[in-house]
Amino acid sequence: MTDYTWTVRVERVGEQEAKVFSRNHVFVVGEQASFRETDPHPSAVEYLLGALGGDLLRGFQIQAARQRVAVDALEVMLSGRLNNPLSHLGVVGEAGHPGLESIQGTFYVSADADRSALEEMWRAALERSPLFNTLRRSVELSLELRVML
Repeated sequence: MTDYTWTVRVERVGEQEAKVFSRNHVFVVGEQASFRETDPHPSAVEYLLGALGGDLLRGFQIQAARQRVAVDALEVMLSGRLNNPLSHLGVVGEAGHPGLESIQGTFYVSADADRSALEEMWRAALERSPLFNTLRRSVELSLELRVML
């Protein structure tokens, strides 16, 4: 399985919505990047952050299972910052670009293992993460492991 390709189909379903079809799943994407407090659907930027968080969390779970480490709790908090949000909005004369400039986050873990073992699992999860290894080439990533008692 050295050359597997994932495919999604995306269609317009409203003025501010896109529906994504992926294998047997369907989800709705709202704005590209929303600056409002509430929206009917997550933005594309929020889906990207959520996908990264899910990738890291599941990757850590896999590493813990391989090491036979019981995990009590895992949580990831991620924040993303655009290079220049005004360029996304089309403000004339703005410099920069609308892409993500940085992603910062904290990975919280409570598990039945010592800190060095958890750090090794974290490193292995990062090494095997498709999204982390894609994003780190274009975005400043600052991710911290925090061990909880």
